[in-house]
Order: sequence, then C-alpha cells, then structure tokens
Amino acid sequence: MFAFIQTAGEVNYRFRIGPNLSTLTGSDDAKYKIGYSVGAGFDFCFTDKFALGLDITHDYIGAKSKTLDENVNLEYIGFGPLVKYFATPWLSLYAGSEINFLTSAKINDISYKSVCKKNEFTVPIGIAFEPVIGKRSNTALTIDLRYRLGLSKVNKNRFLEADDIKNCAFILTIGYRAPF
Repeated sequence: MFAFIQTAGEVNYRFRIGPNLSTLTGSDDAKYKIGYSVGAGFDFCFTDKFALGLDITHDYIGAKSKTLDENVNLEYIGFGPLVKYFATPWLSLYAGSEINFLTSAKINDISYKSVCKKNEFTVPIGIAFEPVIGKRSNTALTIDLRYRLGLSKVNKNRFLEADDIKNCAFILTIGYRAPF
C-alpha cells in the first residue's frame, strides 16, 4: 500500500509553515509565547532510508514576561544541515545543526538588537509524517514537529535579569515535498 517517497540518488525540495511555542531559557521571568516559522529545504537521498538535507528557516520566536506586560520578540533567518532517517515509508526522524542570524530583537516594539548577539547556534531534532499524495509525481504532504534547542547565548550582557539566555522552541509545521 505504501511506497517509499524517496529513492537513492533522488533530490527532493520541501516547503513548510506553521506556529511555534518558544521561550528563553536561563530567565526565571520568561514564559512561552506563540510565534511562527517558515522554511524551505532540499534532501539528497543516499538510500531509501537515509537522506542529507539543508534547511533554510525564518523563525519568529521569543518569550512573554511572567511579571510584566512585556513580549520579547526575536526574528532569525537560519540555515543548516539535517540527517534524516526514514523509519517507515511515511515517517522520518531527523537531527541537525543550524546557524541563525538575528534580524530583529524587540521588547514591546522597542529595539533591543544592540544587546543581543548577531547569531546563534541551535540543534533541530524532530519527526516528520510524510504521506504520499501524488503517486505518479511522488509528492507528499508533510507534518513536521521539531524541537529547536539553543546552544549559544542570545544576549551580549545582562538581559531580562539573566546572564545566560538561550532560545528554545517547539515548532509544528505543515508543508509540501516533491522530487526535482
């Protein structure tokens, strides 16, 4: 009933969009806030089970203050490689690394970009459900759930009453995948 979406030597492209739930670790005052993520990528399939991908993302993340009426809004554009393992024809597990470049940092519409580092390193870890929707064209609908773990500090100096602030986010997207 199922055929593998990927075949050895095939190159696929992907697009995805959806909400995220993010916070800033290292601060006792931060709680989760809702943002969005948009991404595109390419996968090169080495076998029907393994692929190497490259993701390009735009993430709108941050946190809400528990005590004040403030929202920390951070925007990043990032890219990085992913290693994907296809556990079944329609289910893949993946992990990778990303370098993200800060494009905006605001607290309640006031710029705080000067106190934030220009880039950060993260590790995306996730699972993707990819059922085939076009058997002749081998296209697939994708539902992707990933955790974006921040490895590097966001702040240059003391920020939100904390010294070591990192991003983390749960990201749920829906998208499209097809071979070139």
